[in-house]
Amino acid sequence: MSNLSKNTEPLVEEVLKNFFTESDIEEFRKNYLETGEPAGESKELKDETLKDDIKIDLKSGVKSRSQIDLLITFAENKLSQDRFIDLLLFIGQSTITKGEFATALEIHEKLASQSQSHPQMKNIAANAYLRMGEIYSRQAQWQLSFNFLSKADDLFREENDLKGNVECENILGTIYGDQGDLDKAREHFEKALSLLEDNPDNVLKGKIEINLGIISSIQNQYDLALSYFRRALLDFEKAGDIKRVAEIHQDMGVVYTKKKEFENALNEFDVSLQASIQANYLQTLGIVYLSKAYVYTQLSDIDLAEAFAEKAMEVAYKINDKLTIAEVYKIKGIIQRIKGRFDTSENYLLTSLRLNKELGNKLNKAETEYELGVLYRMMKFDEKSREYFNEALSYFKKINAAEEIKEIEKLLAER
Repeated sequence: MSNLSKNTEPLVEEVLKNFFTESDIEEFRKNYLETGEPAGESKELKDETLKDDIKIDLKSGVKSRSQIDLLITFAENKLSQDRFIDLLLFIGQSTITKGEFATALEIHEKLASQSQSHPQMKNIAANAYLRMGEIYSRQAQWQLSFNFLSKADDLFREENDLKGNVECENILGTIYGDQGDLDKAREHFEKALSLLEDNPDNVLKGKIEINLGIISSIQNQYDLALSYFRRALLDFEKAGDIKRVAEIHQDMGVVYTKKKEFENALNEFDVSLQASIQANYLQTLGIVYLSKAYVYTQLSDIDLAEAFAEKAMEVAYKINDKLTIAEVYKIKGIIQRIKGRFDTSENYLLTSLRLNKELGNKLNKAETEYELGVLYRMMKFDEKSREYFNEALSYFKKINAAEEIKEIEKLLAER
């Protein structure tokens, strides 16, 4: 079995051990896997300080995808239909966690097609649609996400699966939050919590509390946000859910960043980063790199800011996380502004603004408009500066972000 461990991707190896006999594994190894492939060489990082933080392999996607394709072909002929669906569910959730969204979509499409024609398998189809809605939401393909969540919600209602309906409400809330419509986001999160009142589920409740914490953080309600995050953290630590633990520490780091407690923020980001690496959770990993890049701009450590921004972009492109890509351009714009390269800064910030407009992300759009206001102020383009400050101010007033309002009004009054 030593060759199996050496040549098999970790996810595929885990599936083989959980779903197949020793003889099946040996058959798969001999007939489906190419053995003796040379291991890819990993590039050494020049900056020794980053080696512990940036040590996740982003170049194994082709090998992983190929082995998953072969494994599904092998499994379809070996397992019963019920067991085969269990295998697809397992691989589907694992590929979402890893950020292998193209593979995850294909698997959930296969799940839906396998189950939708069987009345007794409606719940499988509903969960497949739910995950497809989740994937599209992470890629900022909002209409596709809404379509699949609607299908999932209808099937969950037919099955009287209340927790499935709660999951749909929670993802709908995250979509509106990502679009910057905080009132609609909170409405869906609170509806999800109300549905759970007679059917408690601490893990599901914890997911919603994370999202309510994010909304509270955006609206400068920092103590309330930390309270939501700490309650959720206890639930997920008890459940041993490393992925959610990573998310919560990242979110707490954002709160401390907004409070300008940068040492506390970096401590939270470092815990999140290590948990993300442990869980191979690329979605949060990319966001943590981005968050650290921003903190280092505030600490004027431009070398580290640039290193983490580049790593964030690498992860974001790998998983097609368009929201993070737009945010990286914003950070790059801030970095170039600090360096005094105003034209380059302008190009990056305008690119971020364009992407956020295309994605319909009102919050990130306003944050980028604020940064453009600061840039044009430094460039002595007073009219442009006022224009962008006023655009940002209009949105921050809509969401009652008191600190941002105060800061922009102060800058406008100085002219």
